[in-house]
Amino acid sequence: MQPLFRPLSFVDLDAMVTLEQAAHPYPWSRGLLGESFGGRYFTGSLWLGEQLLGYFIADRILDESTLMNICVAPAWQGKGLGRLLLEHYLRRCREQELTRLWLEVRASNGPALALYRACGYVESGRRRDYYQSASGREDAVLMQK
Repeated sequence: MQPLFRPLSFVDLDAMVTLEQAAHPYPWSRGLLGESFGGRYFTGSLWLGEQLLGYFIADRILDESTLMNICVAPAWQGKGLGRLLLEHYLRRCREQELTRLWLEVRASNGPALALYRACGYVESGRRRDYYQSASGREDAVLMQK
């Protein structure tokens, strides 16, 4: 069976919450995830049958987009799904003629930083002590493409 890409909808919220809580030590709340549909937001997800393997949430304003969240199921991490989701996001941005792309990532997330750099993002700044962490706070690396 081949994985299937599709946009997320509100009926996917339970699966998103479950995946978010499993994949991130400081997950988005159900309320925040639920606010990510319609309006200025667009999403993509990767499914294998009824199983949500990963998703992204992004916003768009004029010709810009920010990748707000990208999440891959722990059992599927390290298998290239993050890259597939990011490439799907970048394709959707091209289709919408979005020319300036942004994201932020934990400074300690080496695999994500390497992926973003490999896909053409460059560091454009830092937000000091932005993220909660086990040792207190950590910086967010701001990146643009």
